[in-house]
Amino acid sequence: MSFMHDPTEAGPSNSALLRFPVERRTTPTPELIRNLLPEYGTVYNLLARHHLGDPPEPALVEAQGRRTGMKMLGDITLPADPQAAREDVTRWFQPLVERMVRRFSELRDLTWEAERQTRDEIWNEAYQARVASTTMIAWRTGTRLLAAWSVLDEALIAHADPSMGRIEQQATG
Repeated sequence: MSFMHDPTEAGPSNSALLRFPVERRTTPTPELIRNLLPEYGTVYNLLARHHLGDPPEPALVEAQGRRTGMKMLGDITLPADPQAAREDVTRWFQPLVERMVRRFSELRDLTWEAERQTRDEIWNEAYQARVASTTMIAWRTGTRLLAAWSVLDEALIAHADPSMGRIEQQATG
């Protein structure tokens, strides 16, 4: 995972320069979540290292997210104007995106703390297992969230396409 390294860099005079993580400097978006999402192999290896079992299969997690997206889509009515529809759905989905980005930020903090620990080996192993478990939860939640967003985004694209509207009208008419 790209953010599991020490957050400091050597500055020009060999002093430590603390860089704020990207999720604390930019507007939370689904694209940011995609960029911060740990890779499945990373999650798998972390869990295996600490004997915490296998993470769920990515296809199953994505299917859960798509089902959630379909349910969300069924709970809303899109305005006729495609731009207004996109703005409404984005505004409606934004709190979920912001919460997910906060989880990634918390995971980063937890990871940094684990890397700095100098306590005994048993305590450190427990802390590392907590990092692995939290990483899996962030991966699963982020994967589901992105799958749900993809359903909504696909619906918005179809909603904006006039030929799709005519097909929908013919199918329902």
